[in-house]
Amino acid sequence: MFEGFTHTNLTANGAGINLRHAGSGPPLLLLHGYPQAHVM
Repeated sequence: MFEGFTHTNLTANGAGINLRHAGSGPPLLLLHGYPQAHVM
């Protein structure tokens, strides 16, 4: 489902952050409102 994306886990200020990133150019942060599924 996420071909071409890299999966990364980060820890910042004690909070775990699960992210996927890909592409080039200026960064774009997309936040979803349904925490049970990152695919939604």
